[in-house]
Amino acid sequence: MFKEAYLNIKTLCAKEAWDLAVEDSKDFMSLNKEDINLIKSLGNMLGKTDVNGQISEITVSIGFIDSQIEKAEEECKKNERMYKSLGSIAGLAIVIILL
Repeated sequence: MFKEAYLNIKTLCAKEAWDLAVEDSKDFMSLNKEDINLIKSLGNMLGKTDVNGQISEITVSIGFIDSQIEKAEEECKKNERMYKSLGSIAGLAIVIILL
């Protein structure tokens, strides 16, 4: 994604280069729409304010990222239980069919 942004910035403005790089790279990453929007907003705000403003924006983004990580972990646990149950049921079905 960063290499793509670097190549795009030669012909586009920074915001357009970053957005295009994120859009082109999203198919290769396991991110949902909220994650993509967060990455876009983080890239778009850099360079628009002074150092203190950027630090505060990055701090806010870190908070959002932490909440996204918590959501992803919860979803992983939920799906893990579901797939374990589904595997057990499929195994039982195969045993029943073979008998």
